[in-house]
Amino acid sequence: MEKQLILVPSVTYAMKAKRILDRYKMKAYIERTPKTHQVYSCGYCVFVPENPQTAHDILLRHGIRIIGRVARDSV
Repeated sequence: MEKQLILVPSVTYAMKAKRILDRYKMKAYIERTPKTHQVYSCGYCVFVPENPQTAHDILLRHGIRIIGRVARDSV
């Protein structure tokens, strides 16, 4: 099963993103970005287990800068 990770430019953006998604009653977790994708972000990303596209859209509406999304196999 794949995990959709939302890459953000800083840990501050990751924390803001989690707070915003919490308000929408969406589960969100701040995780370390896999080493293969750390070139693109600060080293932290947001994992949303359900409806990552909805979460992505919500974050954009709230001004969260998103670098991209990547899929990672769950462990």
